[in-house]
Amino acid sequence: MNVKLWINGLRPKTLPASVAPVCVGAAAALLLRSRSAAACAGTCPVPADPAETARAARISAVSGGQLLTVFILLVFLALFMQIAANFANDYSDGIRGTDANRSADEEVSGKPRRLVASGVAPRKVFTAMMIAVVITALLGLAAVVITGHWWMLLAGLVCFAAGWFYTGGKHPYGYYGLGEVFVFIFFGLVATLGTEYFMVGALSTAGWLGASAAGLNAVGLLMFNNYRDIESDKRSGKHTYATIVGDKAARVSIYAVYLLSLALAIVEFAGAVWRFGSVELPAWLVVIPIAVCFGFVCAFFARRNQPKAFVLSGQGTLISALCWTLGLLLQLV
Repeated sequence: MNVKLWINGLRPKTLPASVAPVCVGAAAALLLRSRSAAACAGTCPVPADPAETARAARISAVSGGQLLTVFILLVFLALFMQIAANFANDYSDGIRGTDANRSADEEVSGKPRRLVASGVAPRKVFTAMMIAVVITALLGLAAVVITGHWWMLLAGLVCFAAGWFYTGGKHPYGYYGLGEVFVFIFFGLVATLGTEYFMVGALSTAGWLGASAAGLNAVGLLMFNNYRDIESDKRSGKHTYATIVGDKAARVSIYAVYLLSLALAIVEFAGAVWRFGSVELPAWLVVIPIAVCFGFVCAFFARRNQPKAFVLSGQGTLISALCWTLGLLLQLV
């Protein structure tokens, strides 16, 4: 077995994008729990609505041990779900023949070859996918047992279906220009808000904004990938957003996605303050590294340095998530 080939098949560069929204969702959950505890303790205005008061009490009652355990489970769940999706994509594109049209371009660009396109038997890739699916399901089940949020099992099934039908089935939505829409939903909203709900059983405005930013960052990464593959996707009949709107509109869309992601960070942190004893600092400082990172991404892309822009985009996804996480957590001080 070619170990290096299988490691490439895991698509390790995509894995940070799966963990990033979990970190943001966890930070939003901790901030919501802290504010709920403060409300119950009377150190901040207690909601007049009895239902809101009960909600605050329920959120603040979640133990730190449970929060940590669920967070660890969700990190590994996100990793294995991403791995399962990568294997599913490899398998489906491989048996459909899409990767055969792409192989020459990948050799020139230095992009790792797909497993099936490299001669690995499709059934082996499918088996690897199913192993990752089973591990993901067990991790999700453990989180459900601990939290009691049994209806989240349905959300898990929807996630599995979304991962499979991206390139699998008779009419994969990834072949009809819908990849970006589903990536925003599942790598942004579902991953981030799902984490927050799993941890404290409620959602917050910070969670929604962070989820939207994480989704946009994941969309940007996919847009870079599809922009690079415009010609090979056209030859294989894969209709991505980039092939549908064309080169110029695809480039403008990438800039717009990162600009909107940055705007969400400004909205969230513009009025927030970090307190360290008697010292107060504006939380918008956390936006600076995000802006710098995205600035480099767009600068390299504008100079047509697609490989460098793609790598920076993946790093930017993680940096943005870390800044969001840090910015939210520092409000706990």
